[in-house]
Amino acid sequence: MEIYTDSCNVKCWVFALLLTSVACYNISSERLHTLNLDHQSTKVLWMVDWREKEVFFHVNNSFEHGKFPTFGIGFSQRGELSRTDFCVFSSVHNLYHQVYDTYTSRDSKHLFMDTLQNCDVIFMDDNSVAFRRKFDTCDPQDSVFHSGTMYLVWWRVDTLLEWKHEFTMMPNTSSQNQGVLPVQLLRADKIRIQEKAQVLKKVEIHLDSVVVPAEETTYWCKIQQLDPWLIDAKHHIVQFEPLIDNGDLVHHMEVFQCVANKLEIQTYNGPCKDMPASGRLCSKVMALWAMGAGSFTYPKEAGLPIGGKDFNPYIRLEVHFNNPKLKSGYIDSSGMRINVVSKLRRYDAAIMELGLEYTDKMAIPPGQLAFPLYGYCIAECTQLALPKTGIVIFGSQLHTHLRGVRVLTRHFRGAKELPLVNRDDFFSHHYQEIRQLRYKPHVMPGDALVTTCYYDTRGYKTLTLGGFSISDEMCVNYIHYYPATALEVCKSSISEKSLYDYFDYMKKVEKQNISSADGPRSDNYLSIQWDETRVSELVETYLSSPLSMQCNRSDGLRFDGFEWENAPITSFKLPVHQEPRACAPVPSSLRWFKSLNEGLCDNLGDCIYAESKLKE
Repeated sequence: MEIYTDSCNVKCWVFALLLTSVACYNISSERLHTLNLDHQSTKVLWMVDWREKEVFFHVNNSFEHGKFPTFGIGFSQRGELSRTDFCVFSSVHNLYHQVYDTYTSRDSKHLFMDTLQNCDVIFMDDNSVAFRRKFDTCDPQDSVFHSGTMYLVWWRVDTLLEWKHEFTMMPNTSSQNQGVLPVQLLRADKIRIQEKAQVLKKVEIHLDSVVVPAEETTYWCKIQQLDPWLIDAKHHIVQFEPLIDNGDLVHHMEVFQCVANKLEIQTYNGPCKDMPASGRLCSKVMALWAMGAGSFTYPKEAGLPIGGKDFNPYIRLEVHFNNPKLKSGYIDSSGMRINVVSKLRRYDAAIMELGLEYTDKMAIPPGQLAFPLYGYCIAECTQLALPKTGIVIFGSQLHTHLRGVRVLTRHFRGAKELPLVNRDDFFSHHYQEIRQLRYKPHVMPGDALVTTCYYDTRGYKTLTLGGFSISDEMCVNYIHYYPATALEVCKSSISEKSLYDYFDYMKKVEKQNISSADGPRSDNYLSIQWDETRVSELVETYLSSPLSMQCNRSDGLRFDGFEWENAPITSFKLPVHQEPRACAPVPSSLRWFKSLNEGLCDNLGDCIYAESKLKE
């Protein structure tokens, strides 16, 4: 516990100078990130100091001008209240201030005083608080900040906490004065659009009052023609943002370019499954959004091309509605707003899909804590498809459905592993934003990219298959890069022969009730009685089997020059490399304490299967 009796100390002046310098150099819009904590005026602003490895926070309206003397803000890995790291602040009549570094009990009923105090207050008055925290305090009673998904847990009460023997009861709070919000704390600086506002042109692509079907999963497609001014001249997309009507129904959206030269595409507005055949030519991703995401801005050197003489004038909007309660009567006009400029930037940007095919060739057994699936973009594909100078990846959106809990993409150049493209060890399908990458990987021809997704199927009684439905699973990384290439999809699945051999083995050796090894894949998977041995055998099969490789152009056709069926996998090591922590040994007084950052071994997915499954 620290006590502050002067509302403006040395640290206050330091922070004031910091804010002044930010304003003077006009960098606040890039370095300051904002998150609204409630629907009123309570919000947190933060700035990442990468050199000092600390984060500055400012919570505005935390105490509501003295109405609530106690405010707590915590850092949680999965959004749970149990064993969460909290900074708790008290302000009394703007004269007496206290701060406590605390953590919650396993049952979430108690708040314990931390042995080491690491909530470093800079400024506090009767309405706001500013403080800072190290990325890693090396305190087992604190959470480690990372670049993946975290959760801000906050609350405030109209009383002071009563501490007894270094702990107190968690206060009761109203629903209006508490919340849990996903956030990427350690995020890259924001990007400002370089062009002046008056030269930006806005294009809205949205549904027109669609009656959402009372079905769990609906993919709705609208094919339309671009406005004449876009058809006449090439432009660059510099930003896109979602237009959401029903946030509890819209799971994700994509805008596709129709790649068909000057072929006229039939306009359409209806379920994607009934779309005319010509609509299948609209498959080149232009813009995308998923739950939790906001707008996306391109770096100043690149823009996504749209329009012009070589651009087919038709585009397709696809909206995925998730309606698990089968509600009827919803009217929806969701879509995307796109900002474009006529003066072209240096590079054409593009979007590429990495990961796994949307197919029932891949499956996840029930009752698993972190079952891994691997999607490959092999060296033979990048060798054929990428320019000699390679590509630069500046953005990434990781994507799964309900059961995904961890996603990462690794980068290999021959036998050498380079820094990861993107990684979220605490991935949530509710928060799938496109993330600007602070480190921008340079992928060269002959490099390989391996995307791994981990799934939690505890509580499920049946197998989960790959597919399009929300009850199926996906494993995708949409990467945003420049310069644009013809490579649209670099994804894989297990080869047909390998899967046949696996089912044949299960039928003849394991005596599973499989009617035929070449029968329907979903039926064969569902016929298997899963136990620990068979789960491990499936992991080994996926890790070692040749691939059916999709090295596809925008028209959906594979690149020529290689036999993509039974393609070789990319070899890699497990477990995934973890950066060592620069921490001294834990003090003896804390060695008994289990770290807040430790959980079940398989939360990170690599340590739950036998060593024989680790690839060298």
